[in-house]
Amino acid sequence: MVVRRFTAGIAGRSMVLLALLLGGARPAAAQEDEPLWRQLEQTFKKDYLSIGVLLQTVADFQVERSAIGSNGFNISNFRLSLSGNLDHGFSYFLQTNFAATPTILDARLTYRASPNVALDVGQFKAPFSYEFLTSAASIDFVNRSQTVTVLAPGRQLGLQARVGRAGGPAAVSAGVFNGNGFAPNANDGNHLMYVARVTLTPRLGAEGAPGAAGGLRARQLPGSPRGLTVGLHAALSEDEGTALGGGLAAAFTGRRTLFGADVRYTENRLLLAGEVVASELDPDIGVELNPWGFHATAGYMFAPKVQGLLRWERFEPDNGTPRREFLILGLNVWPTTVTEFQVNYLVDTDNTAADNHQLLINFQIGF
Repeated sequence: MVVRRFTAGIAGRSMVLLALLLGGARPAAAQEDEPLWRQLEQTFKKDYLSIGVLLQTVADFQVERSAIGSNGFNISNFRLSLSGNLDHGFSYFLQTNFAATPTILDARLTYRASPNVALDVGQFKAPFSYEFLTSAASIDFVNRSQTVTVLAPGRQLGLQARVGRAGGPAAVSAGVFNGNGFAPNANDGNHLMYVARVTLTPRLGAEGAPGAAGGLRARQLPGSPRGLTVGLHAALSEDEGTALGGGLAAAFTGRRTLFGADVRYTENRLLLAGEVVASELDPDIGVELNPWGFHATAGYMFAPKVQGLLRWERFEPDNGTPRREFLILGLNVWPTTVTEFQVNYLVDTDNTAADNHQLLINFQIGF
């Protein structure tokens, strides 16, 4: 009885918080007047050197704790980035995260041979999954979907070629990588990982416009034109003692095959998006596993800086452990150009008791 009252109190306070966030969003005209942000942009955002910061503090609460972690607050990201363009087609991107290890997230050197051809070398995101390629500052929910988090290859050390202009009708990215993620400057064997992605952004009628390309989410505001992005991606590697997330394998040795597709459609206030990722894990010793999952999202801009979201996501580990399926209610509010509040309410479809619901709130500043 006490727990139910406590849960009801938390739910009530959450609704009050949602109301405050909705009411606290300033009119769009007022948000355009941000002189301090313009000064910061003029000082730290140069073509040859741009400095970026992302700070995310997340509140996490669940009455009957079953999710990973514990109730309370945590700094999920404290990132510093340096990027810029240099002479003769060269550019660089460096990013660190002081809230977790490893500290170095990205260390990429790019050579653009022409407006439509670029080569990347170093450590960066392998070209797989729209949601994974979207920056942490711009994803729709507090966390990426469990399917993408577990199955996507993640950041890798290697070489990548990109053909096609961002925002153009088609783009192809293909790369060869060590395949063992953040392992410091070392391959886990003599084998490599091969990853490729095709992104299509067709124009939708005379007034249409291509959707976001290259994994950067375009915030969908009222009056925006229609946009469609479709992606196909695959990866293949021979692993030797590679750690796989989601409890799949602490040290996997064998062949790993990944493939998937994603779609994202925007029109005026509406957002529709979805993704499916499947895999074949063929170990040298043991039984083949085929974990897979999907997520589907619908969103609507209720005001120029207020967005409501609903997501259904499922992950099937195929290793004897139960599936994990959630419905997620989301609210995104952008008080200013560089700040955002995100509220997520997660319901486990296999255990719908209120005590098992999870509340996540992200407080963010990023530029």
